Amino acid sequence: MQTSRKNGRVFWITGLSGAGKTTLARALQQALPGSLRLDGDELREALGASGQGFDAESRRRLALSYARLAGLLARQGATVIVATISLFHELHAWNRANLPGYVEIFLDVPEAVRRGRDPKGLYAGNVRHMAGGEVKAELPLAPHLRLTGGESLEDALALVLELAAEPAARND
Repeated sequence: MQTSRKNGRVFWITGLSGAGKTTLARALQQALPGSLRLDGDELREALGASGQGFDAESRRRLALSYARLAGLLARQGATVIVATISLFHELHAWNRANLPGYVEIFLDVPEAVRRGRDPKGLYAGNVRHMAGGEVKAELPLAPHLRLTGGESLEDALALVLELAAEPAARND
């Protein structure tokens, strides 16, 4: 179902663990007063899903829940920033078709950089159902913006804000 945009929009920041999704989302939230930030880990806890599976199907269902929540808020006029792995082509297509003002930002950061950051210690051992490992990651086919981690946070934020100002980049 295609929705019409009122004042809301959704910035969907995706990438593998350690790519910098939360860091960019926090900076974007500060740059967009009144915006709402939904972080994958925090959403899992808020939705009572922290103990749910990390297998592909569980991740897919949870990601669609995040997308539906973001859409609900955006249709009420909110600017919503979602930071989540959620690397499924089906989800990205659903988001484009259903989320108002959808802007997809893919943090395509090299594995060495992600391993160096490793905020959760996921790369240190054998973690079952890790996205990009045992759970195949479907990298975005046509993100509105692809960042490689070589950008400073300030430059990355400026690129996102520049893109957000271009109406052609959104699904209005």
